[in-house]
Amino acid sequence: MGLARPQFTGTGFAPGPTLREGSQLFSLLVVAALGFGSTTPAAPAAAVTTRYKREIKAETTIDLSAFGQGVQTQTANLAAWLVVTLNDSAGGKSVRALVDSVTFVGTAPVSRESLDSTKGAVVRGFVDAGGRVKNLTTTPESSIVMQVQGMINSFFPKIKSAAKLGDRWADTVEIKNAGGGNNTNVTLAIDYTAGAREIVAGLPALKVSAVTKSTVSGTMENPNAGTMEVEGTGSGTGTLFIGSDGRFLGGSSTSNIDQRLKVSMAPTPIPVKTAQTVVVTVVK
Repeated sequence: MGLARPQFTGTGFAPGPTLREGSQLFSLLVVAALGFGSTTPAAPAAAVTTRYKREIKAETTIDLSAFGQGVQTQTANLAAWLVVTLNDSAGGKSVRALVDSVTFVGTAPVSRESLDSTKGAVVRGFVDAGGRVKNLTTTPESSIVMQVQGMINSFFPKIKSAAKLGDRWADTVEIKNAGGGNNTNVTLAIDYTAGAREIVAGLPALKVSAVTKSTVSGTMENPNAGTMEVEGTGSGTGTLFIGSDGRFLGGSSTSNIDQRLKVSMAPTPIPVKTAQTVVVTVVK
């Protein structure tokens, strides 16, 4: 049955749970909710362009014992090169992310057409005066491009003003997704700790540690199984670097999520577990 073939559709430090193709069980956009938040204190004052490389490695196990198929494993290694530009705008800053290229290796079924559609794709949005990312749109709306939309949230973590070594603060982020026939809600509770200042990509940066707890609930549309109810919890840890001008200068995270999917054809919820690592670097 189709549930045995989860679709790789996820990404990054922070979530944007858009699930569109395949059986949609392999939801790294939901897993990405275990990373960092989506607010920032102050972006650069003028238009600034930064190039990033984002590498994601994930392994998902799907327990199909209810269908007599046992536990199945899917792997996904994805790398994306992005060009992110911030411009001053009334009440905040506009955000434009251009996808330069994407590569994928793994057993999760990702079509060549989906990969090819990402080159030149654009994600647009707005960061308001409070630092929240809003009104994100993607062109085109393929599954891989939609995951880039989820990446953008992670480029704006909440940083305490004038943070110094040992300072601690917290943030709670609510992310709703209603794209592609889905209706999901992700809640992130993030605890931050300021570390030492370091040089990253040749720039001075504040090192920040993050510990995250997350919950996800809602529904997803599956072409084979129809509407699926999803609920889950997760945890993650990571390190990120913030430049003196407020720019995100990269970081890394590890996360684990435990999801349960309910479909009409299954007598019991289907357990789905994913372990993921993410590394983001600035590319010159």
